Amino acid sequence: MNTNNGTKRIEWIDALRGFTMFLVVHSHVEVLGMDIPAHISGLNSVVTLFFMPLFFFISGFFAYRANDTLNFKSYSANMLKKLRVLTIPTLFFGFLYATTLYALKNNISPSESIVVFFNHDMKLGYWFTEALLIMFIIYYTISFLLRKRKLITRQVVLVAIAFLLLKLQKYTLTNNNQIVDWFCLKHIFTYFQYFVFGIIISCYRNKAFKLLENDIIGGCIILLFAGLYILHHWEVNFFPKKIQTYTIAYLGILMTINIFRHYSNFFSSKTKIGRGLQYIGRRTLDVYLIHYFFIPTIPFLGVFFMKHNIFILQSSTAIILSLLIILFTLIVSNIIRTSPFLAYWLLGVKRDKK
Repeated sequence: MNTNNGTKRIEWIDALRGFTMFLVVHSHVEVLGMDIPAHISGLNSVVTLFFMPLFFFISGFFAYRANDTLNFKSYSANMLKKLRVLTIPTLFFGFLYATTLYALKNNISPSESIVVFFNHDMKLGYWFTEALLIMFIIYYTISFLLRKRKLITRQVVLVAIAFLLLKLQKYTLTNNNQIVDWFCLKHIFTYFQYFVFGIIISCYRNKAFKLLENDIIGGCIILLFAGLYILHHWEVNFFPKKIQTYTIAYLGILMTINIFRHYSNFFSSKTKIGRGLQYIGRRTLDVYLIHYFFIPTIPFLGVFFMKHNIFILQSSTAIILSLLIILFTLIVSNIIRTSPFLAYWLLGVKRDKK
């Protein structure tokens, strides 16, 4: 969100953020709306391998602040802010969606749908903000407890925690513990590594971006991603499947960063596409919370596309629907933002101190 001096936004990163949010909506249109499994979809079969890791990477990238004062006051302020921004809006829109559209679609009572919301690890789609909140809590707590230690020490501890959580992932898959679902632990154990990766890249952004500008490194990232994707598509594993999956995700993150940085002029505020993606990028929470209400239930289209293998038409339809959903979502967002009170509590918008 900010550059090193903390005053100027990085436009291509805002655009990248908006693009990632578009990928989330596109995925939900195909999987939830058209009922097309991600692994047999045209565009979705590629982007689902790295778009959620990319989303958490960006969150970690914005979480790091070079000029943060690591004292109890800033620690408590950051914690309270994240609790407000990520908890209240999620509960409000989650409950609203559960008791209306979800209850109607599944022919169950509102009370039953709320039970599903709490007890299911996906939270009817609203798991991301809960998982992200816990990641922020871990990051802020480690930063506070090790505030007198060197930066590299804090980073090593975060990497160690990410590695430990990956090891604990096996526990969540083999034990039906309700706590695992309540706190979205499967997702936290899987994606915290990318959140930490974003923090580290943000800390050393100038060196990292300069390294990615190298022609050989940039080319190798693209070739390795393409090669591993082909192996993944044909279910060929030269090394453990999890390691191959994680490697594809990291390569996808780096490749996407490279593309947006290389074409930063195209994604700047000087172009319509750049302005549009940046606008979405600054409203990612709004889009994430509201877009579920506009996803159409059209499984017959999915059956048609899968039967006839019309991937171009399928992707085009999904892209158009995704853009329309984002448009209606932003309209609702702007209506809510006309009330500073609602904007503050439901969308996490900063209050005007004046």
